Amino acid sequence: MAEAADNPRLVIDAEAAAGAIASVLRDQHPADVAAAIEDLPADKLRDVLLELPADMSADVLMDLDEHARVAMLEELPVSEIAAIAAELPSDDAADVIGSLGDERREDVLAALAADDRRDVERLLAYTDESAGGIMASELVFVSEDDTVDRAIDVLRAAAEEVEGVHYVYVTDARRRLVGVVPLQAAALARPGTKVSDVMLTDVVTVTTGMDQEDVAEVFRKYDLVAVPVVDPSGVLIGRITVDDIIDVIHEEAEEDISLMAGTREEELHEDSALKVSRIRLPWLVIGALGGLGSATVMHFFQLSLERVLALAFFIPVITAMGGNVGLQTSTIIVRSMRTEHGVSGEASKRLVREWRIALTNAVILGVSVHLIVGLWLGDWRLAAVVGGSLAAVILVAATLGTVMPFALKRVGVDPAVAQGPFVTTLNDIIGILVYLGLASAFIERLA
Repeated sequence: MAEAADNPRLVIDAEAAAGAIASVLRDQHPADVAAAIEDLPADKLRDVLLELPADMSADVLMDLDEHARVAMLEELPVSEIAAIAAELPSDDAADVIGSLGDERREDVLAALAADDRRDVERLLAYTDESAGGIMASELVFVSEDDTVDRAIDVLRAAAEEVEGVHYVYVTDARRRLVGVVPLQAAALARPGTKVSDVMLTDVVTVTTGMDQEDVAEVFRKYDLVAVPVVDPSGVLIGRITVDDIIDVIHEEAEEDISLMAGTREEELHEDSALKVSRIRLPWLVIGALGGLGSATVMHFFQLSLERVLALAFFIPVITAMGGNVGLQTSTIIVRSMRTEHGVSGEASKRLVREWRIALTNAVILGVSVHLIVGLWLGDWRLAAVVGGSLAAVILVAATLGTVMPFALKRVGVDPAVAQGPFVTTLNDIIGILVYLGLASAFIERLA
């Protein structure tokens, strides 16, 4: 058995023949092989994969970076893709075949055995980010009237087809899930014992339409290694294992980071400057428009700025604090939405909590800035306006950072967008508006 490599990433000679490369990598773990060859040109990657044993090439394929995998699949003959798919669990096979173009997808499906084709077609019917889209069809299940001996026999017969078995599922005559038998319970039970006597009936399940993020939260909340997937009537149709959920968590985390930065993951594999610009420009345009919005607000208060030039000194402080408070608040809200302490439907409670925190910070920072500006410029009326404005901006930013994730979620947009350029820019505009608005109200006292 190949072990995880303790050494740095494997280095291969990219100019060597495919057979020579494959011979070097044949005894390595598939994940290490994938990391070593995924930067090869797609045609060379294909040739190396074809030199590896069929079961190993299937594992290597799934460990490849998605961009490299899709590019390499375009180079593989339909018959080879079908052969690899036949070696994969149904969920991985569906991922591979689903990434193909429509024509090649139909050709590969036609080349599969009838049972494999039926499983893959059923999985492809679900959306990619649903429980149905990430589940595997392979199951070990028995009737509630069967004995533990029967369950063990079924498990042995399915050993080659079903990987990573943690439970034997128990169903009724209509294949509705009624319980699960952990492998340890099956192994320790006396011969002849009915599965109904040792099965657990308090089973956590997910439905096919559940979003993959919610499925990941179920795994985290209940410390699961596998979860059965049922249809609305409770019929057992698949299972999701923890390795699938690790992939989901990784994917969702990368997506959230990209949203926060106003970009997308696709650009990591894109060499064209024009195409990358097309990905980034929409958010940069929002930022530019926001900057122009801030300039418009300052232009509106031009007379106030001309009469008291010192007001302009503190605009960066106001915008920076508003942005920081908004980002802190929205980050906490978005994180809470991803945990068991999620707060959907409790926006008012969260708003009260964040206001209490923001009020504390506003008082401390407002008073501190008031003292600093007063001592620095010797103008305590200006110091009062700056400190008071800062306190008001902190409260406004906390409100926006709390409400925006809920509003985005309600309209079907990922709340992580609330941590991106749009809300940051909005905070800047509102912050300047509050600051200069208050200053203008007290301009006679300042001038």
